Amino acid sequence: MSRDQRAGEGQGGHGWWPYVLPYAGFLAAVETFNRVLPEALAPLGLILKPAVPAGLLLYFAWNGAYPELRRPRLDPAGRILDILAGLLLAGLWMAPFIWLPALRPEGPGFDPEQLGESLVPLTLGLRLFGYALVTPLFEEIFIRSFVMRYSEVYAQRGDFRQVPLARYSLRSFVTTIVVFTIGHVPWEWWVAVPWVALSNLWFYYRRDLWALVLLHATTNAALVAAAVLLSGVFEDADGTGISLWFFV
Repeated sequence: MSRDQRAGEGQGGHGWWPYVLPYAGFLAAVETFNRVLPEALAPLGLILKPAVPAGLLLYFAWNGAYPELRRPRLDPAGRILDILAGLLLAGLWMAPFIWLPALRPEGPGFDPEQLGESLVPLTLGLRLFGYALVTPLFEEIFIRSFVMRYSEVYAQRGDFRQVPLARYSLRSFVTTIVVFTIGHVPWEWWVAVPWVALSNLWFYYRRDLWALVLLHATTNAALVAAAVLLSGVFEDADGTGISLWFFV
């Protein structure tokens, strides 16, 4: 019996809430700030959108959730590979939109000056905190630790915590691709599918949830860095510089 199977023994209830609520809380916060509250309050979302899932993650972790994240491996070489994989997948995410203008969304994307020109470093820091630290953590806990395992037992009403991490099946592979993809806006679906499929393969190889968190964080941090450093570097056929802030 694996460590993850032993961790699920003796736990009451279905165990969903630590995995589902941070993800659901983030979606609710995004919906509130994007569609309900006045546009003047949108900058508050820089703080509150990541604060909601971060607070829930801390609460559940304090109460003993997430045994799969305890005692992370001391594996420097593996962590370097996780970072390199994240960078390669960031390139995969960006390349189609740079090459094919028709795939790009309308609108200017993220505004680094939304709090004022003098507060651009603070704005980027807040965005980086949410996008490259909080998002990879709650999304991997939900997608790779919950959805991937729950898809194996839902028909039998079993306990997903009894399923080892990173166990391959066609059902869980496809389910994670579908759930991850529909959790993103439609213009991202072109790259979300190959990104999650390839990162699933990396998960099967590494068999470590922290490896996927680091890979995901690297991809997201690279997208922010690309928007800052490479906007205007690439050009369309008419010579117009391409802004990459829509990635952020």
